[in-house]
Amino acid sequence: MPLLLPNLDDRRWADLVEEGRALIPVYGPEWTDHNAHDPGITIVELLSWIAEMDIYALNRVTDADRRKFLKLVGVTTRPPLPAQAVLSILLKGTNPVTLPSGIEFAQPVPDGDPVRFRSLRAATLIPGSLDALQFRDAKGFQDLTPAWLRRRPLYPLGPDPHRGTEFYLGLTKQLPVGIRTSFYFAFSNGHSSPKERARLVEEMELGRKACQPPSSNNPCAPPAPSGNSTAEPAQERNVPPHHGVRMVWEFLTLSGGQPQWRALDPAKAEVEDTTRSLTLNGMVTFTLPAPIAARSLGVVSAKLFYLRCRIAAGAYDAAPQLQGLAFNAVETVESTPAAMSFVILANSTVTIPPAGPPKPNDVVALQLELDSRSRIISLAFLTPSPTVPSFRVLEYLPPKASAEGLLRIEGVFLGFGNGRPSQTAAFPEVLVEPSTFRLYSLEDDTWHDWQIRSDFDSSSRQDFHALLDPTSGIVTFADGESSRVPPDLRKTGAPATRKCLLFAKAESTQGALQNLAAAAITQLARSPHNLALLYDPAADPDGWTVFQSQFSDISNPLPILNGAAEETIALAAGRADQLVVTSPRAVTLADYERLALSAPGTRVARVKALANLHPSFPCFAAPGMITVVVLPFLPAGRPYPSPGLLRVVTAYLNRRRIIGTRVEVVGPKYITVGVEAEVQSAAGIDRTRLRQSIVNALNNYFDPLTGGPAGTGWPFGRDVYRSEILRVIDQVSGVDHVNSMDLLTDGCEATCGNVCLGPISLVAAGEHAITVL
Repeated sequence: MPLLLPNLDDRRWADLVEEGRALIPVYGPEWTDHNAHDPGITIVELLSWIAEMDIYALNRVTDADRRKFLKLVGVTTRPPLPAQAVLSILLKGTNPVTLPSGIEFAQPVPDGDPVRFRSLRAATLIPGSLDALQFRDAKGFQDLTPAWLRRRPLYPLGPDPHRGTEFYLGLTKQLPVGIRTSFYFAFSNGHSSPKERARLVEEMELGRKACQPPSSNNPCAPPAPSGNSTAEPAQERNVPPHHGVRMVWEFLTLSGGQPQWRALDPAKAEVEDTTRSLTLNGMVTFTLPAPIAARSLGVVSAKLFYLRCRIAAGAYDAAPQLQGLAFNAVETVESTPAAMSFVILANSTVTIPPAGPPKPNDVVALQLELDSRSRIISLAFLTPSPTVPSFRVLEYLPPKASAEGLLRIEGVFLGFGNGRPSQTAAFPEVLVEPSTFRLYSLEDDTWHDWQIRSDFDSSSRQDFHALLDPTSGIVTFADGESSRVPPDLRKTGAPATRKCLLFAKAESTQGALQNLAAAAITQLARSPHNLALLYDPAADPDGWTVFQSQFSDISNPLPILNGAAEETIALAAGRADQLVVTSPRAVTLADYERLALSAPGTRVARVKALANLHPSFPCFAAPGMITVVVLPFLPAGRPYPSPGLLRVVTAYLNRRRIIGTRVEVVGPKYITVGVEAEVQSAAGIDRTRLRQSIVNALNNYFDPLTGGPAGTGWPFGRDVYRSEILRVIDQVSGVDHVNSMDLLTDGCEATCGNVCLGPISLVAAGEHAITVL
């Protein structure tokens, strides 16, 4: 929805002329000829035309103005985002293969350059494959492998998981001891995306700041002793643990010659689970401390090497629904570091460190001079330091007396500084990912680090600030007053070879263009970046063929998602417009319900907010009290929130409530209602089947999530009316009429009237006594 802007002045030329004529008697009563032939009227018409042009300009709001207006309400356009893919890689041999971080995989494109996806971290690939998925509950084992192979959503812990429910992963090969093995889990419940993970981390940080003592924000307060640090591990800082359930990962090993399940200890890095107990898309890595054993389990007859997760305590808000699972998983992103090659002139001065010339994939600092054609005339390789930017070397050929050399780095030369205001420089790649963009200038052998800002409003003439347009790749500098400009060093009397050099490091992306289906990425990219990372082509010309022959299959079992182009101003304005409707504060009862449904990391099915009501004293008015009743999806039949869910929703609402209110988050109070009825069946109807159909219809009608008159769950506090129950029974196919009916509530005697419920109460189906004649 576009942001509606007011028309600041809707007067036209004719309106302005008439207004001018009307003012003549006020300021010039002696002027009596107001006809068009009068020269004064001509001047009035001319001035009206000029005024109309000013009004037209007044109503024109430029994109720069819109960005300023949006920034006032805390909205900025989102930058382009690269698509993300998870690969599953199978090996041919029997030995593990380690892939360094930054390896590029390719999606073949007919008659074009392949699209490259870069791995985010190093990974170790294990021989074998994942062949079976099972889960076990009180009813026994169930094979999930067929649904997984067809890429259908499945419940790894069943539709109603309880404590002790188990999920099994069966592998064809033994996992090596002490080597990390990676699995990626993707879920399809709509609350497991990276956006949900970011919301969880943001809310955790807000809670942490709210719990800080006042002295922690005082700049004059003494620092806390280092020995009393309570910093959490990195994994816990990234995402908080699940509020309602605790999982245990185990593997099958031999103890005294007998198979035994052994738990993996997260504190010893034997297992690292980033899925938050199978609720977020993420990686689970295993580093086994002992050999894993093979065994035939459940309904799968083959002997496999099994890992399993088990619900050790607590309960879920909703059953996890698995969309995809990848073995030997590698997380990749569609962003490519920009690289550039420089010619090193023959007889150039090159300074080599004591360790020798740089090799491919080495990270070094540089000091260099370029001529007017951007060729290197002086070069020095330095040890990286905080004051000198470092660049990854992809290729280096030293110059000779009669031959030029070559230097290829992950970095881009943008040009020379000219000292002029509003200087611009063009990054060679379009759709730059702003979070990876780094800008440097080399001035008189001194490197300067420039910061990318959205504007120069708070910049001074000493600041190294610049602007970046991620769509076009244009870097814009200031005018020298609001921020520095890259100087022209030749004007200071320096030698002609001394110039201000502008360099940048960044990654480019194609954004939403690469949101593709599964099985799109099928090969390693034969790129200079991979050649530098994997082997030395000069030392081993056949190394690429040998390395690539180790893989039997490379594929992305899940769709490629999350890529996005830069957000337009119109879409950003629409988000700003939604702020009017969706307030971040809890003011009305509808706000409380909306916020409770959207608490990060939770799965709330229904919610009801009640004003001036205390749940422990429903018969008395409690001014300023807001009672919020939440209803999760589980347990089936009678869902009730866990203490962890109540705690999370309470904290989320308390940080957003207004002053003078108190919030109580509770679960519903269930009133068990049974039906005792005598029903006359129609002729030729199976009475046993009809009785079961009536019981099913009554249970469905009383269901807290799908029952009620509207089929959206029994309304909170709504009474059970006898007439409605009679209608439910009468609508069952095969019922002729109802002879008698009574309602039974919580073990009380049967009543022929209605059942009254309190404001936070719901109906739960009890035992029904149905007699079919």
